Amino acid sequence: NNGNLLLPFLRNVICMYLEHPSSDVRREATITCCLLLLPFENGLKRGQNFNTLLDFNLGHVSTSLMEEVLQKLLRLAVSDLSPVVRLCVIRGLDSRYDPYLCQLYLLPPLFLVLEDEALAVRACVLQLLGRLSRLNPAPILPSLRRVLMDLIIELRCGGDNDGSR
Repeated sequence: NNGNLLLPFLRNVICMYLEHPSSDVRREATITCCLLLLPFENGLKRGQNFNTLLDFNLGHVSTSLMEEVLQKLLRLAVSDLSPVVRLCVIRGLDSRYDPYLCQLYLLPPLFLVLEDEALAVRACVLQLLGRLSRLNPAPILPSLRRVLMDLIIELRCGGDNDGSR
């Protein structure tokens, strides 16, 4: 599988640029990692979806490399100084990543991104979590419910903070 040959290159070369001082370089490294980490169709028929990790078998070593790069991307989505880079990470995690992202140990960083200062980043991760909730609703929906309740309370009380209303 040609996709597996790129994983060491992504981990050893491209991921180094995720820590570059320039946000433009980090953004391009993010886009590159998201595009190359998982193949788009893997030679399968159009419309076929991967609903479990077993449907998309990369092999043990490849899966561990892929998860290592994915965790680096998620750390970047939470901690990067540039909202553009954070948004690129979340947008780059398209439906190909859903079977991996819905795993319990990868969800906490996504919920941290819901607290992002940039509204576009929060909206994008909310859309991502909604998509993931179809695959693994048990850990996602209660947290999304709490976020929704917090937003409703914030909207109701938001105008009263300065005491002018």
